[in-house]
Amino acid sequence: MNHSCCPNVIVTYKGILAEVRAVKEIEPGEEVFTSYIDLLYPTEDRNDRLRDSYFFTCDCRECTMKEKDKEKLKIRKLNDPPSAEAVRDMIKYARNVIEEFRRAKHYKSPSELLEICELSLDKMGAVFEDSNVYMLHMMYQAMGVCLYVQDWEGALRYGQKIIRPYSKYYPSYSLNVASMWLKLGRLYMALENRPAGDKALKKAIAIMEVAHGKDHPYISEIKKELEDH
Repeated sequence: MNHSCCPNVIVTYKGILAEVRAVKEIEPGEEVFTSYIDLLYPTEDRNDRLRDSYFFTCDCRECTMKEKDKEKLKIRKLNDPPSAEAVRDMIKYARNVIEEFRRAKHYKSPSELLEICELSLDKMGAVFEDSNVYMLHMMYQAMGVCLYVQDWEGALRYGQKIIRPYSKYYPSYSLNVASMWLKLGRLYMALENRPAGDKALKKAIAIMEVAHGKDHPYISEIKKELEDH
């Protein structure tokens, strides 16, 4: 299958069996597209990744129209707005710190990794809105560190900031969104907030039933979690 940043199918696995399910209406004769990459990021970043890994540039509707790019790169509303040069410099900084963090995960401690996240979020937050994808990227990394050290409250704070823009930027029935709802649901349950946990887990199930199929073992496991609580 070819790639599109506006995929109409999703590929999931049941053991070694790959299953392809439609996530949009597909007309007779219409080409079936999946996505090869993480679709959170703006057009330039996505195409950099596609060129680096797959040696082509995408020309799908999203890459041509760039309809989500302005929102994904949202700038904080200030009395004295940053200059175009300041925004470009901050985007460059964001890309560099993302790469720095990727390397640092191999040799730095959790506390040092969390410090990188917090310092970068503080710096980027002077220019970017919390919903900016570079802010979301570092929030997601910070959430991962918090989960690793079992700081459930910290992980939940980051997850609560992430889920709304994730739901907006990712395509319908994205497993990235389902995964975030799943993490939030389990965090709420661990912190004894059963109503919020139920709601989040049910949102994860609703996406996964489309992406994985209602009979997938993952879904049975999550439903059992709900019953056990």
